[in-house]
Amino acid sequence: MSRCKLSEKIMKKLTIILSLIFVFFSFYPSVFEIYHAKKLSKARAFVLEHNYLFDYNFYLSRIRQGQEGRWMVVEKYYNLPHNGSLFQIFYLLLGKAGGMLRLSPPIVYHLSRLFLGFILLILIGCYTSIHFSGWWRAAAYLLIITSGSWPILVKVGSSWRFATYMGWWSVVDSLQRITFIPHILLGQIFLLLFIWRVDGGFSLSKSPKVLKLIMWGAVGFVAGIIFPPTLVVVYMVFVILSVMEIAVHKSFRELRSSKNEWLREKLLPRLVFALVSFPSFVYLQLMFKVLPWSALALFDVENRMLLPYKEYALSLGPILPLGVAGLTVALIKKEKKLFPAISWVLALGLLFAVFEHVPWQSPLRFTEAAINIPLGILATYFFTVIWQVSRKYTHFQQLYRFHTPGEPKSDAVTPGVVKVIRGVTGSFIALIILMGAGVMVSTVGWLTDQVKAKAASGWLVPVGAQLAYPLSDFMAGVNYIRDNTKREEAVLAYITAGNYIPAYAGNFVYLGHANTPKEKDKEGMAAKFFSGKMGQNEAREFLIRERISYIYFGPQEKELGGVTDLAKIYPFVSPIYSNKQVVIYRVR
Repeated sequence: MSRCKLSEKIMKKLTIILSLIFVFFSFYPSVFEIYHAKKLSKARAFVLEHNYLFDYNFYLSRIRQGQEGRWMVVEKYYNLPHNGSLFQIFYLLLGKAGGMLRLSPPIVYHLSRLFLGFILLILIGCYTSIHFSGWWRAAAYLLIITSGSWPILVKVGSSWRFATYMGWWSVVDSLQRITFIPHILLGQIFLLLFIWRVDGGFSLSKSPKVLKLIMWGAVGFVAGIIFPPTLVVVYMVFVILSVMEIAVHKSFRELRSSKNEWLREKLLPRLVFALVSFPSFVYLQLMFKVLPWSALALFDVENRMLLPYKEYALSLGPILPLGVAGLTVALIKKEKKLFPAISWVLALGLLFAVFEHVPWQSPLRFTEAAINIPLGILATYFFTVIWQVSRKYTHFQQLYRFHTPGEPKSDAVTPGVVKVIRGVTGSFIALIILMGAGVMVSTVGWLTDQVKAKAASGWLVPVGAQLAYPLSDFMAGVNYIRDNTKREEAVLAYITAGNYIPAYAGNFVYLGHANTPKEKDKEGMAAKFFSGKMGQNEAREFLIRERISYIYFGPQEKELGGVTDLAKIYPFVSPIYSNKQVVIYRVR
């Protein structure tokens, strides 16, 4: 076996080993939380929530629908009849797969994080192999994976730890993004594959490849449904790539002579892919016009998230200036092989600017487009340029250095300055990787501290970003609904219980998530009901109009108005279950 092949084999094994290590490292806070669950008070029920409680339960509700046998997604956080859709159908399909293996929705969700995170890291390793070989490939992989925020040194107790810029937005964190939310991981996998495999790899003069490209377009359609920003980024990358390829020709004559080949090999495949995948946006726009799906689009408009650009730049760390330096050199040298990576970075920059003025989507959403991948490629390229310059300098010195007659010539002589340049370059790469690893270790510390704080929390029920495990009695009430009601029946509860019930019981609820249409208005109506401020006729008409079959009356509902027994205020409801914290009523 040749040394080259042996090196490639070693790099493949190294990529697999490192990917497994990084995935476990990213998932370790969850492992820590599972291990410490045995120390949890009996008054609290253990649930392994991820990232943000309300969205986590939202995804679980979709997984549960797959296990219930649905083929289209319905909005369990909306209580009135409506048609199903393809929104979040990825989670529904995960539920079907998990159901065959008899896995609960939380286990399906977390296993998906592990599996998709591992697949993404393996693909990143493969993507680096088309640009670099040997240890440069390993360096590129590590720079991409560990790239993160410039560290902020803070003292925690008697020790020191790194804080990060934009730490409130988990997807930019170098540790958390590895095993992040499943549909975002899948969107990043699609994004990498489309930029890598679809572009430039097909000729429309060969029919089997045409069929293959159409299949890729169909995958693009699926990606557009699962995570629309993926397609938006890919389309912009293809546009910038096309402009760059036209601009790189030295003359119009050269462009004209190669125009047919460029059209066939580059432009037409991109157009075919866009043509087949674009109907996903048509479908999205049609669904956004009807309830309850219109609430998805309306939420982004009414709750537009701002992108703090300075903080975001700092959150990318040293990989940003190094990547920009590599991008600049690659453009000057017209490195066509790096055009996709360059277009990836430029596309995101342009989308940030464009969506500052588009009301229905925040530019913050495009921070989920894995910019660390192209920046890592370009940063590594910048380092290889420095290395190559030192090699050329060595060759120049050996050709033109003064030679004393009679002395043997040595081709192995390397000037001291070149050794210094290479040593500094290698040390700088190692320092960046170690700094990134240090930030990741600190993030583990922050997340495990969060687990401890969550276990010690005194909140009866969490709301918003508050951290607390649910009360055991709270979950017992949810489980009663799961075991004793029909999945099509709607439950009236307030914010937190309304969020848990679709995820753990599978019922429809009156409110419980930001995607609930007219959520704020519904919160007001629910608060009025639970506080006993509704007249009997108004309350009865309200429950009938909203098709409410059961009422969950727990800690949060009781706090709204101090009412202890709803049946005394509303005689048309009767208790069917109770514990120390929760009463379940049936509407007669």
